[in-house]
Amino acid sequence: MFLTDYHIHTRLSPDGEDSMRDMIRASAKKGIKQICFTDHCDIIKWGTEELSRDAPYILPKTLEERSKIPPDDLRDIEVRVGVELGEAHFSLETAKEIAANPEADFILGSLHVLKGYGDFFLIKYESMEHCRMLLDAYLDTLLEIAALDFFDVMAHIGYPTRYMTRAGFPLSPELGHNGDKLEALLKLLIHNGRGIEINCSGIRDGYGPFPTMEILRFYRELGGEIITVGSDAHKIRDAGVYIAEGYEILRRTGFKYITTYKKRKAEFIKI
Repeated sequence: MFLTDYHIHTRLSPDGEDSMRDMIRASAKKGIKQICFTDHCDIIKWGTEELSRDAPYILPKTLEERSKIPPDDLRDIEVRVGVELGEAHFSLETAKEIAANPEADFILGSLHVLKGYGDFFLIKYESMEHCRMLLDAYLDTLLEIAALDFFDVMAHIGYPTRYMTRAGFPLSPELGHNGDKLEALLKLLIHNGRGIEINCSGIRDGYGPFPTMEILRFYRELGGEIITVGSDAHKIRDAGVYIAEGYEILRRTGFKYITTYKKRKAEFIKI
């Protein structure tokens, strides 16, 4: 099986712990055949809504690190380079500037921060009703991002689930409560030639995949074909973890191919 990991971090990310070389070695040991680094490239400073001056430099730094990898470390794994471009709705101009780099293989579009509420990691969750309101606002913002053209794949749909569950409110986007917005979001992504990812970090942490199997199946039923697989690893211990399980979930939800990218062009590999 040709295993790929299209969501992985190094110590270039604020919350990353290990070098690119160490993450490559760890991934290769787990049987990953192709990897795309997606270090955090957030438009705003963490914990604030202030624009970051560092964002335009993340991709060049990642490309520089890639150029230093010894050939011996690349015998069993192919390495591509991208970014996880977060919070683009705070500055479309900056997002477009970053995504215009011709050396980028792949751009993940992600959302961690709601305007006026902060990062989901920092929000104080008060009740199920409060969480439902935040999920509605989250999906509204994803719809706003889905209309933009700076990214290839939308990252970890259902991301707030991790923090709501930890706070005692096990809630995730679902067709029963959020069906209209989820359908609009997925249809917009499909129409615009964008994809989604199955983010396996939720499996690792006991929450299930992001998005849920229900949403994955619905995306496929709507005609969605573009899907990447990512560990969202930030340390060598998690590199490549649950990628094979992610492939199996895709099979069970109707997918026959996974997607990879080279210079922003989609390539399809049979599962």
